[in-house]
Amino acid sequence: SVVASALARLHIPFRIAGLRALADLPATLGASPERIVFNLVEGFHLRPVDACFVPAVCEAFDKASTGNDSACQFLALDKWRTNAVLREAGLRTPAGVLVPVGAAIPKHGLPRGAMIVKPVCADASEGIDTGSVVQENGPALLRAVQRVHRRFGQGALIEPLIGRRELNVSVLQRGHTAEVVAIAEIDFSKFAADRPAIVDYSAKWMEESFEYQNTPRIIPANLSRRQAREVARMTLAAWHTLKCQDYARVDFRLDDRDRPVILEVNPNPDISPEGGFAAALKAGDIRFEEFVRAVVRNARTRLPGKHRRRLP
Repeated sequence: SVVASALARLHIPFRIAGLRALADLPATLGASPERIVFNLVEGFHLRPVDACFVPAVCEAFDKASTGNDSACQFLALDKWRTNAVLREAGLRTPAGVLVPVGAAIPKHGLPRGAMIVKPVCADASEGIDTGSVVQENGPALLRAVQRVHRRFGQGALIEPLIGRRELNVSVLQRGHTAEVVAIAEIDFSKFAADRPAIVDYSAKWMEESFEYQNTPRIIPANLSRRQAREVARMTLAAWHTLKCQDYARVDFRLDDRDRPVILEVNPNPDISPEGGFAAALKAGDIRFEEFVRAVVRNARTRLPGKHRRRLP
């Protein structure tokens, strides 16, 4: 993997261990002398949410893992609760409505205008496609909500479809300081006016789709200095509010007044070479090896003193 290659170039010894399920982790940790776990678990096949438990299990075995801890990951996975926490901290988030499984769509409090319906606790744009966008309360909205309930067995979050500009902001912690690495924008310029300008499941995962092939990144995003400062301020405020560590990505939309609105916070985002975080590192003139070194050093500071050792 790209992480293994970086560790080798840094002369940091390592082993690679694969997991099929969370139940495999205790035996793997118990048989491992290493004190640091570079956590690359994004989900498990049968129970994707179990990925959130990995840092807590590592800690139970007196080991430190890279990336965000279990509490942060659990909170960020629940978009409804995350938005409530961020709003309490004075940050702009979509004014959504949560429809629990088996509940009816409320008659009051729905967003005005176009809406997007998404699973409240899913990642990587799962459950989001063009059918997730509806223009008004009616049969289409009911179908979108029922589809989420049926396919995911979880609440459906109804939010306003905000603007047509989307930003991805990558953050890296080096030592005690978190810094915005780069602000990227998703380029929807090839989308017709009647096509929802969203990063749906196809845009992320289906390489032959129109959405995948026509949502390139623009780095840095075309923002005014004032906008860029506000986005950076809100990004770091969200980072500290959710108690993120090591690295994360914060996604925004710009509303009809060009104000940034936080869509979600992504702890431990994809760091593969073709992913957005790696692109942000390159734009920020940060070598991938420096990123790996930084997060491993961060993890080492979270170990008891007797286990700390200076890294290359």
